[in-house]
Amino acid sequence: MPPIASTWHPAAALNALKTTLGVIVAWGMVLWQQLPDPFLAPVAVLFLQTPYLGASLRKGLMRVLGTLAGALLVLVLLAYLIQDRWALIGALSVVVGVSVYMIRNSRYGYAWFMLAITAAIIAGDASMEPSLAFAKAVSRSTEAVIGILVVLVINGLLWPRTGGAIYDRTYRDALAALAEQMRRLGEAVSAGADGHLPQPPKTLRGAPVQLREILAAAALDSGGFRRLQRTYEAQIDGLAAVLGSLMAFGENLRLAAEGERAFLSAPHRTALGSALRDLAAAVEGIEQDPGAFAGRTPADALTAARKCLGRLSADPGREPAAVAESALLHATVFALKVLITRVDGLADASVALAAGRALPVTALAAEVRQPLGERTARALPNALVAAAGFWLMALLWVELQWPPFGVIGLTMVIVVIGVETLANVPVHRRARRLAIGGVAGALLTAPVYFAVMPQLDGFLALSLVLFIFYYPILYFFHALPPPRNLFFLGAALMAILMVQLEPSQTYSATGYLGLSLSILTGFIVGITLLAIFGGGSPQEHLRRTLKNLLGTLDRALGDLADRNRPDFAGTLVRYEQRLRAELQSLAEIVPMAYAAHTPANDRERIDALLDAVETLLIRLGALQRARARWREECGADRENNCPRTDFGRHWREAFQATLRELLCKLDQPGSRVSLAALDANRDFALSEVARVDALRRGGDPPPGASYILGIAGHYIGVARGLRTFAEALEAIDWAAWRLPRF
Repeated sequence: MPPIASTWHPAAALNALKTTLGVIVAWGMVLWQQLPDPFLAPVAVLFLQTPYLGASLRKGLMRVLGTLAGALLVLVLLAYLIQDRWALIGALSVVVGVSVYMIRNSRYGYAWFMLAITAAIIAGDASMEPSLAFAKAVSRSTEAVIGILVVLVINGLLWPRTGGAIYDRTYRDALAALAEQMRRLGEAVSAGADGHLPQPPKTLRGAPVQLREILAAAALDSGGFRRLQRTYEAQIDGLAAVLGSLMAFGENLRLAAEGERAFLSAPHRTALGSALRDLAAAVEGIEQDPGAFAGRTPADALTAARKCLGRLSADPGREPAAVAESALLHATVFALKVLITRVDGLADASVALAAGRALPVTALAAEVRQPLGERTARALPNALVAAAGFWLMALLWVELQWPPFGVIGLTMVIVVIGVETLANVPVHRRARRLAIGGVAGALLTAPVYFAVMPQLDGFLALSLVLFIFYYPILYFFHALPPPRNLFFLGAALMAILMVQLEPSQTYSATGYLGLSLSILTGFIVGITLLAIFGGGSPQEHLRRTLKNLLGTLDRALGDLADRNRPDFAGTLVRYEQRLRAELQSLAEIVPMAYAAHTPANDRERIDALLDAVETLLIRLGALQRARARWREECGADRENNCPRTDFGRHWREAFQATLRELLCKLDQPGSRVSLAALDANRDFALSEVARVDALRRGGDPPPGASYILGIAGHYIGVARGLRTFAEALEAIDWAAWRLPRF
């Protein structure tokens, strides 16, 4: 059992307090107004409560808009199809399917989720009492509005939190970690600790992904963040660019210090160590108040780093004895120059944001939408499952009169599939956790409903009991990370539904059992369909996601092979967006992939696989961004200034061949990953580097020669990343994970 201190989270305790109070206040308001089905308002509070005020506001607005749109749409369908039951059910199935499809392909996914739920509830009620359809629509919308108002008032009065402050603090922490990494690397080089050159820690590698998640919440909280969101995104991209360049520079250092042609002398080490320490000082000063500098400013530190760069180029310590050594020296110098440029650019967004202005459009990443085919493939399976689930539940209700509360059963099918679809990762363990939590919630609520509530007198006494009952459940819901907290979401949902509070309270064992079975029937239908059409274990989803990611990398290398293509920047952005989404999916799947029945695949090996993927993507991103800069590096007459070489083409072919080996490993677990393509390319790469360096040392060297030598470190870094990834992939016993689905 973990110690109590490890399960205590003050922020979770505060959020649980807000949610509990909100649920109880919502109960009181709807009971006072004597609205039908009063549980909808406290359920709204449960789903709308977030750690940030702005996120709750946006989610609440989407809930209201989705509810109103669903109510209006159902009224239109009822006006034309109320006499034809199956036509109405078919139309509603299409509505549910389209809504679930749009959950994945719209920025307003939660509104579409509410549209589907509202359509099911109002249509189900109206099928029994058509004359009350309009009244039902009004009451459902009223309860949604009550829920959002309660959440906003409580979030605004009780210790409101904004994403902007969290973003600023997280960004400063990332800069501090980046500066510390530069300082450690500089100390290792200066001391000659070549065998222990430090790698960036996992927290630093994952900082860009974390910052983007927080920025999404901050943009909802603050008009300033929303107005300057693209500049904040450029700030995050700048951090990722510095990190990628630092890792590529580390590969150059490793070759210069440990390779067969290692040449670093004491003057080299002194200059490199000083440059890295100066860069660390520049990074630390980026977010500081200009009036707080007692000594050097970031600009002063960057100037000092450039002086070190000049000393390294002008005073190499000794004349290189071979061409390859000279090539490594100039590749290292170029990589350091690129790193200095990246650090200099990192401050641009911070300066603009401090002044409250946006960066020029030319400095912002292009906004690219995924192709229609990719969006359809991503969203269509769950949309079809939702439509089929709605139709099947309606068929059971009409033909077999099961479940007892058919509207609730229909709604729970949509809830299960919708929760799965709202998540970034389609692993149906989420739905299972929700359903298991629902069973536990029904069992936990039974003593409260049958033994405690009949003894109470008045809403005050009821509120005290409900607070004691709800708070522990909601605490663990907020304290545990997804998807582990979904068990408590299911328990909390049932704890609200099963108390069956009404203006005229009654207690019925038959009604309690019927409601429980109706909810569980909806869960079972939804989970079964997800398992049949989109199921698979988390381990299988891990394998599929890795295959998708490797396939995306393979296509990116092919599509970005021609750096002269007019849409190179847009294509690069599109692939970066897709790879970020796939990496996020992978990060969410990894915690669920460990299983006790395969002890060989322990958590350490699975985490190492994720680390290897993160590192590889950072290296590849730095490579492609460096390739995108060749116009600036090689000048206006770049075709003549840049030496003719097949260096990049050979490396890309080797990378693609290795990626296909990795894909084969995922399809055929018994095979071994061959790195022959990388090995075979090594001698050719060294000879090409030597040839380009010979041109550079000739009478009139082309300006692009230094660029070719410098970018070599990026290619070598990607090759190293692929080797590390292959080792992590081989360490997993994939055959042990390939179990039958049923």
